[in-house]
Amino acid sequence: AMASGTGIFNPAVDPAGTYTYTIIDCAGSSLTADVVVTVNPTPNAGTNGAISLCNTDPATNLFNQLGGSPDLGGTWSPILTSGTGMFDPTVDPAGTYTYSVTNSCGTVSSNVVVTVTSCTLPTAGYIVSDSIICEGDCINFTNTSSGATSWLWTFNGGSPSTSTNQNPSNICFNTAGNFIIEQIATNSNGSDTSTSTVVVNATPIINAGPDVTIELGQSTTLSATGTNGVYTWSPFTWLDCAICVSPISTPDETITYTVIVVDSNGCSASDQVSVIVEFDNVIFVPNIFSPNGDGFNDILYVRGQGVALLNFFIYDRLGEKVFETTT
Repeated sequence: AMASGTGIFNPAVDPAGTYTYTIIDCAGSSLTADVVVTVNPTPNAGTNGAISLCNTDPATNLFNQLGGSPDLGGTWSPILTSGTGMFDPTVDPAGTYTYSVTNSCGTVSSNVVVTVTSCTLPTAGYIVSDSIICEGDCINFTNTSSGATSWLWTFNGGSPSTSTNQNPSNICFNTAGNFIIEQIATNSNGSDTSTSTVVVNATPIINAGPDVTIELGQSTTLSATGTNGVYTWSPFTWLDCAICVSPISTPDETITYTVIVVDSNGCSASDQVSVIVEFDNVIFVPNIFSPNGDGFNDILYVRGQGVALLNFFIYDRLGEKVFETTT
């Protein structure tokens, strides 16, 4: 029996299937006839929709924007250049696309309004002021990325270890090693990453040795030990060599020397050593001189070392002062 109960088949409530119709003829016999009823679904093209794509996006199935369950036999107008249902923003133009589904029950259509925006992804990139440095050195980074609106830097082994500045500066590396630098450049459409390596060489080792005490007039050999490289002593005063590992010093008074070593990587280190000169405070002044210009004994001066203050007077034989100086 039909669910509608009216003898009229209502596809909204009566299921598809085989229905048998029976009548009684004049002889009292039953006569039957079968009717096979098929209920076709109404075409479903979904509902109107809209989609915004970047020109760099992959091909997109426009069916997903309509919802429903579009029949595969439907058609698009205009026809998609890239193939039915898959909108490729690199080849298909923006506009309104109509999807129509037709079957024995009729035709249903829905629209998708597609907007294609020119979306540019950023390109990461930067320049390092120096990629081979020494322990304790600080370097700067110059951003060369394009299309980015924000930046995230990671400085492995550096201080600070991260930055969001466009051009980070004064990034210091206090430990020797090879460290990866990473820049992530980002805009509203996505991000890009660029990396490089900074080589941090170890600080060389140098030891100028212990301080030395000598008598006035004596010499001493200074000796620096440590990393192979170029050694330079300063000041050069009273040294026989300024770029020797072991120069000889013959100082007239106490002096402190600084020795600097520069290794094959260009890294440097320094140390100091003092040469302490001991002497008796002996002051000697000759009791006669002959200022006659013959080159012998023409100049009279105070002889000695370590003079801090001086008042020097010369008297003639009659006891009369003829000269006075404080130098």
